[in-house]
Amino acid sequence: MIKNNKKLGFTLAELMVCLAIISVIATLLMPAINKLRPNKNKVMFKKAYYLTERIVSELVNDEESYPFVEDKVGFDNTSEVEFNDIAYSGNSKFCKLFALKLNTLSEDANCTGGASWENPSFTTTDGVKWILPVTDFADPDEYYSILVDVNGDNEPNCQDSEDDLSACPEPDQFAFKLRPDGKMRVDGLKAIEYVGTTNMIENSK
Repeated sequence: MIKNNKKLGFTLAELMVCLAIISVIATLLMPAINKLRPNKNKVMFKKAYYLTERIVSELVNDEESYPFVEDKVGFDNTSEVEFNDIAYSGNSKFCKLFALKLNTLSEDANCTGGASWENPSFTTTDGVKWILPVTDFADPDEYYSILVDVNGDNEPNCQDSEDDLSACPEPDQFAFKLRPDGKMRVDGLKAIEYVGTTNMIENSK
């Protein structure tokens, strides 16, 4: 009886052809896969934006936080209020009351007016850095900026632009514009794209 010692298997050439075919398929599929993959900065932006919108609405309509006072439109009422035996008033009132509505990494918000990306007003547990306005909201027609870095210390650490994204096509730092009466808007090109509309209200200036 003659034994067949021939081993079954792939030759090197056949393996190379298979790898080449797989590479071509992967190259063709990658753009489609990338489109399906969610943009993390966009997701975090929308989360921060709608969270800000909700908290602003809650605060400006809360009679305990901002009681009605003649000649005041909302956040410009910096008179003292008290929660859990802690008083909130003056320029830091909005910043501190806003921070109370969020899960922050530190109990004490930096509401002194010297906040920066290195030392923000506070950082939330999802890693978003916040810089809140420390102001008396004296001008009822002015928009004050709430700044957010949606991915914290991670790059690119560049800000959304109102007119040109060439220097930073995928920004992670955004500005939410807030009026004393609680009206909000965004001006950055990416922010407008992410919100899905143009400015929510027209600047009344």
